[in-house]
Amino acid sequence: MSIAFYNDHAEILAAQYLSKTFEEVHSSWLHHLLPLLAKNTLSILDVGAGSGRDVHYLAQRAQGRETQIIAIEPAITLAKMGQVLTRDLPVSWIEDSLPQLQKVVGLAQQFDLILLSAVWMHLSPSERPLALATLSRLLNLTGLLVISLRHGPSPDARVMHPVSADELLTLAADCQLQLLDSSQDETDKLGRTQVHWQTLVFTPKLMPNVNAPEASVIIQERLNAD
Repeated sequence: MSIAFYNDHAEILAAQYLSKTFEEVHSSWLHHLLPLLAKNTLSILDVGAGSGRDVHYLAQRAQGRETQIIAIEPAITLAKMGQVLTRDLPVSWIEDSLPQLQKVVGLAQQFDLILLSAVWMHLSPSERPLALATLSRLLNLTGLLVISLRHGPSPDARVMHPVSADELLTLAADCQLQLLDSSQDETDKLGRTQVHWQTLVFTPKLMPNVNAPEASVIIQERLNAD
């Protein structure tokens, strides 16, 4: 997942991330966020939290409520910057990573909102079934899973795999997730003409997502199909 690159270039990358606001980057699904922020209790998981821009915004907006916000960032240098940015806010930082999120799963809790912003392209196609199965089991029955898809070449040494909404929708069906919303082609907020984005918002189907197949079963079934 190019963790070494993110550590080695943390200051430059953090400056890029913080140059744009949460509202600019996530404008396509803000209308889904507002009802969540009105809840008396709120639990949020940001996977790939980077230097903390998104959890900082979410924690500020959720002040005055019973809130738990967990930021996951495997690049330690970036995470330290995020910890400084959110030091006065109710944000817990954990070094963990997909596809298994072992430390988060060990907490034995579920979340109202799980955010994957600019993360999915770092997962190889073989890792994605397990990653989505893990995320679906961490989502509560009325929660939202928000995943942004980055389309376009990698500009540097970071490994980025091709992504598609169709692939994600197929995996989501396996995990008992239904599509709530999907953005159209979003221009890159940093002005990169070869890069564009798409954001998909999922919620569990009517059946409890705790009954979703185990990740290992999903992977084996797909291997057998091949």
